[in-house]
Amino acid sequence: MAVRIPEPIAANILEGAAGRGFDPAALLARAGLPRTDADLGAPDFVRLVRAVTLTLDDELAGLHDRPQRVGTHAIMASYLSRAETLGDAFARAVRFMDLADNSFRFSLGEGGANLRLDMARIPGRTVLNETAIEMVLVLVSRMLFWMAGTPGAINGAWFDYPAPAHSASYPAMFQRAPMHFNQRTSGLAIPRTLLKLPVIRSEAEAVAYARRTPLDAFLPQDGTTGLALEVYVAVESTLAAEGRLADMAETGAALGMPVHTLRRRLKRDGVEYSDIRRQVRRDMAVRLLTTTDLSIEQIAEKTGFSEASAFIRAFRSWTGLTPRAYRVSEF
Repeated sequence: MAVRIPEPIAANILEGAAGRGFDPAALLARAGLPRTDADLGAPDFVRLVRAVTLTLDDELAGLHDRPQRVGTHAIMASYLSRAETLGDAFARAVRFMDLADNSFRFSLGEGGANLRLDMARIPGRTVLNETAIEMVLVLVSRMLFWMAGTPGAINGAWFDYPAPAHSASYPAMFQRAPMHFNQRTSGLAIPRTLLKLPVIRSEAEAVAYARRTPLDAFLPQDGTTGLALEVYVAVESTLAAEGRLADMAETGAALGMPVHTLRRRLKRDGVEYSDIRRQVRRDMAVRLLTTTDLSIEQIAEKTGFSEASAFIRAFRSWTGLTPRAYRVSEF
């Protein structure tokens, strides 16, 4: 199912532009959109964000106290790519964002089995609406997980504002993590078990990723932990080695459990085996499109499609774009 971005988020983006003195109608026209009184597909939302960002020369879309000039995100990506581990990359991200001295102070802390990424408002600084926080948490966490080549996981999310009208979309934005509103700060809890993962992206790959933002960051993504993560790794291993998707019986055998046990445990965790297979396939397709020069036909074969046309249809259903359009999409 194609990604849909709730209308209030688009309205919040336009509020930032209006606050900087720009006409929302003109920006909609620049993005090729007639209106924003309905949810947007991912490509339409990306065009809107880019129209606002480029017009304002502000990657924060006018939502924070001061503009973050276009190109800053790419510089941050370059800096993060030089980290050795995901934990080091999180520390670098906090240092980089704090250097901006904009609307928030960022910090890392320990919370039992989790690393806590906190963002606290600086008194007297502008934070126009909740999307100012949503976009930082989503964009930064997704980029960091991508740096380590993992879907990542979020064990908790908290926000220093009441649940917004579009809070029903938060589970998809924050990997179905437990959520709390009206907190002292906003932030995410990241499993410490992920922090030793090595950063595997090159500087060139990281900069290219940043230039595609926010497209990559708004792909649907479910949390992948525990047994679901083991299944993800097993399915990915077979797909990478043999160009096919393993069925549940094969994956169960690889994990040393009967298929009925695997099915029951996944169901208990609220996870569908078919959804894990779909995410593995999509993640591999995105990785191959953005980090290799393989043809669409070759990527279709490597991700288990019998025909390129079937791959193109599936990819469009995941992202709203064709593989070719996705590959060239950047600022």
